[in-house]
Amino acid sequence: MYVLFDLDDTLVHSDAVREAFAVVVREQGVSPDALAATLDALPGRPALEVFAALGLPVAAARHATSRFLTVLDELNDRVPTVAYPDAHTVLRELAARGSTLLLSTGSSPARARRVLEQEGWDAFEVVLGSEPECTKGRAHYDRITAEAADGGWVRDAVTIGDSPADMRLGAEHGVPVRIGIDRDGDPQPLLAAGATHVVRTLTDVLPIVT
Repeated sequence: MYVLFDLDDTLVHSDAVREAFAVVVREQGVSPDALAATLDALPGRPALEVFAALGLPVAAARHATSRFLTVLDELNDRVPTVAYPDAHTVLRELAARGSTLLLSTGSSPARARRVLEQEGWDAFEVVLGSEPECTKGRAHYDRITAEAADGGWVRDAVTIGDSPADMRLGAEHGVPVRIGIDRDGDPQPLLAAGATHVVRTLTDVLPIVT
């Protein structure tokens, strides 16, 4: 079984993500209130979608996305990520069961690798961060298909993430089990985006992923 994880707000928590958005929108002349409202309305969406929703033209949104990834890498040294308490247990258990662990994140590849090294999570067979030529979304699914031993991996896959975007991507690509992590008590956005299950903690995914 293939288990595809999101990173931020799924396995780890970091204030660096919102802080990086704040730095970039200040540079773009966007108000902090507009940013806060957009991030609340579009939780977990890729940075490019966030900047587009803020009204930036396509070229400016792409530039802002590149700048966001750079700032996020810089901030990560000052605002380190913190693993959710049950992340270690869940990853260890899934690896022990023989699951193939995959990671897809909107953060840069360097940041993704740094977080995994920091936590000692070495069981991921594919780690995909976002960069201009391969951002989180369809491009990541295509890359996994190219690298997976079984090109039809999605038939036996689970996707786990905290955002509607994660659920929507899984549904669009035919992933049969789509688990949304809802730590705020409102599962409806995840269900509306295609989640087959919504749980409150990572530990709750273990009885589902069999």
